[in-house]
Amino acid sequence: MATKNAALRDLLANAFGDLFDEATLVIRAGTTTLVTFTLANPAFGAADGGTIEANNLPMQEEATGNGTADNAQLISNGGTYQLTGLTVGTADAHVIIDNTSINTGQNVNLT
Repeated sequence: MATKNAALRDLLANAFGDLFDEATLVIRAGTTTLVTFTLANPAFGAADGGTIEANNLPMQEEATGNGTADNAQLISNGGTYQLTGLTVGTADAHVIIDNTSINTGQNVNLT
């Protein structure tokens, strides 16, 4: 298996993060949109060890749909780039929210 040194991992992580400034994070139940978050600009802090973390967390938005959150999509500003199939949960997931059972009008916290 090929490996990347720390400098290359950081370079790639920072480039990835730059693609998603002001991106949209859509929390979904199947194909139904439950809540949408707009990320900051810059969306992510500088890479450390090949890892980036979102800026301006926690965030809160009001839900626009009903269901149990089971996936998320990260869509770049303008829609050119999409990262799909992200897991959603209250822990141990790609996207962490405070409650996966979501109802219209409920405040949803992204952490």
